[in-house]
Amino acid sequence: MAIKRLEIKGYRSIDDMKLNAKQIMALIGPNGSGKSNILSALYFFYRSLTAEQREENIFDANNKLRNEVCIRVTYDLQEILKKIQHNLNGGSIEYEKYYTKILAIAKEDEIVLELIKRKEKRTIWNQDYNIRQIISFLFPIYFVDSREIMLTDWHDLWGLIGDLVKLRHEDSERLQGDIRQKITDDYQSMDGRLRNLVRLLEEKRINVKKMTPKQLGEVTAEIAVGGRMFQYGERSLQEYSNGTNAYNYTVFLINILNMLKRYKLKEPIIVLDEPEISLHYLLIDELMEKIFVVSDNLQFFLSTHSARCVKALLESEEQVSGIYHIVLSGQYTKAKRVKELPREASRERAVITEAYTNSCFAKMVLNVEGSTEQELFRNKYLRLVFPTLKEVEIANGMSNQVIYNLTAPHKRNYQIPGFAVMDMDKVLEKKDKQNRFLFKKLKDYPIAKETFHFGEQRGNALYRRKRIERMCEKCNFFFQYPFFSYSDENFVCLLDEIKNYYENYHVFLWRNTVEGALITAGNLQIFLEYMKERKNKDYENLILMETKYPFLKKEKNQLLNYVRLLFSGKSDYLLTKKKIKELNPQIHDRLTENMNRIDKTGGWVSDWLEFYFLGTARRTGADVSDFSQFRRWLETGNNKENVRDKAEKDFVELHQLHRLLQKNWDDNRVK
Repeated sequence: MAIKRLEIKGYRSIDDMKLNAKQIMALIGPNGSGKSNILSALYFFYRSLTAEQREENIFDANNKLRNEVCIRVTYDLQEILKKIQHNLNGGSIEYEKYYTKILAIAKEDEIVLELIKRKEKRTIWNQDYNIRQIISFLFPIYFVDSREIMLTDWHDLWGLIGDLVKLRHEDSERLQGDIRQKITDDYQSMDGRLRNLVRLLEEKRINVKKMTPKQLGEVTAEIAVGGRMFQYGERSLQEYSNGTNAYNYTVFLINILNMLKRYKLKEPIIVLDEPEISLHYLLIDELMEKIFVVSDNLQFFLSTHSARCVKALLESEEQVSGIYHIVLSGQYTKAKRVKELPREASRERAVITEAYTNSCFAKMVLNVEGSTEQELFRNKYLRLVFPTLKEVEIANGMSNQVIYNLTAPHKRNYQIPGFAVMDMDKVLEKKDKQNRFLFKKLKDYPIAKETFHFGEQRGNALYRRKRIERMCEKCNFFFQYPFFSYSDENFVCLLDEIKNYYENYHVFLWRNTVEGALITAGNLQIFLEYMKERKNKDYENLILMETKYPFLKKEKNQLLNYVRLLFSGKSDYLLTKKKIKELNPQIHDRLTENMNRIDKTGGWVSDWLEFYFLGTARRTGADVSDFSQFRRWLETGNNKENVRDKAEKDFVELHQLHRLLQKNWDDNRVK
């Protein structure tokens, strides 16, 4: 490993940051979070090693009075010292003086270089120029920004090739002499022309600056391969796409540096800034595979927005990579190490997809139970009215522990808000033959630590949980047959306590189920209109049921429960059709035969929301028949505020969830 640790203070958006490096260092996170500032700080550090640099807006962007930048890099000298010792033990004295200098600066197998730059002052270093020059030779760094590569002209690679094949100074002079002698002996006509050229230069008193060994190596390599212009196969680079050229350039550079490490006393470092740009996903896979192959020899700093790159890093069982999640928290860039998947997490590696790794680039992650919630939260009408949902990455983590392990921010250490949404029956279950409930604790939440909380946190967690448990243990709750509809305010209180309790753990519980959140007391009449207009057979059956069972017409809550059960929901007491029949065997078959007729995944959620929002617009006199017209209408006058106010009343829990997500997103930004 070349760089062990990178510390940055006061550089642009970076207040105080420390990164412990590995062979592959990946920086991930949303746009504008400050990933480029980290790489820029490293670039400024290297440019300043042997030459004074202009300031170029490097100081704290948020505090104009802060006039100091500090960048500290800790280098690992272990591999360098092993090579030196091996060469010395082999009797090599060719570079003995150089080796002695390196051994003199090594302290406990590492060396720390610290740059301090103050406004309008010269750079202060903790090491002298000679030591910094040695470090720049031992640990050369190569910055590759795919947006700035000369994709059709790779001439800049010749300097690197020249460094690879350069000889010692005396060997360079001997090579030039051998070439001149060969021309004299075998190519007399050329020899004559060269002699005349030398004579002309002397007469005109024109001198030619001698080539350095590196420049001679570059020319020698060009002669050896027979040219200077690169092409791919038999075709020029101009004939290929940007993606193909960017991939081939990067891989060629990696191969050259891999050879440089093999033949030279160097530990090369490559900085790849968004290498995935213009690449097909298969080329991204090949590039990442190449990086893993050479990671024993080269160190990589990788900034990426590609879920494909993150997928490759998480899939690897080799402990050579470190991922840092970068966010802009408040006004400053923050970095947090992403938790690696343990070696035994084979199931997680087997199911990793780009969809799951997208969560690390999201502004917020919402783990849900199933396809109904996916359909709900991705609904285009709902996202217009509740815009925070546009910022949320939706994952089915609450029905699949493996997916949850991959996407939940606290599981991976992503610095973004994460919420889970679940039905109430995941934590509350009616006891058989009793009017009491069993409170079930969710896994993966630190409930055991609640005894160590204090103050308000203790009250919201430990005390509230104890109260919930006592209510479930001692309270008999009243209900109404035949659907077990609640008519007990104590049960409402219990639901409120449970919802508030789990919000401490970033879990939002529907008071009933997702169907209960969509079919509410506030919008029941509109929902019945929806059933009627869609010529739903269940609406006709519902009218028959109201005629046969007048209580459905008289008691709104009974009707609400029945409609929810028609659409595969649950009753107030969280009971399914099967459980209702089991606990109330006297219920008439005519009441139960139509329950669960509408499947959860039948598309009714999207259809219902479209009917609701278009109908809301039409009731104002607007001629709106599709989403595009609705969107344009929504942006005029006070329509958006009016629709949002109505939706908040008709979909109370959706509004509560939206407000909760917005609050946590805002809190996370200002931390």
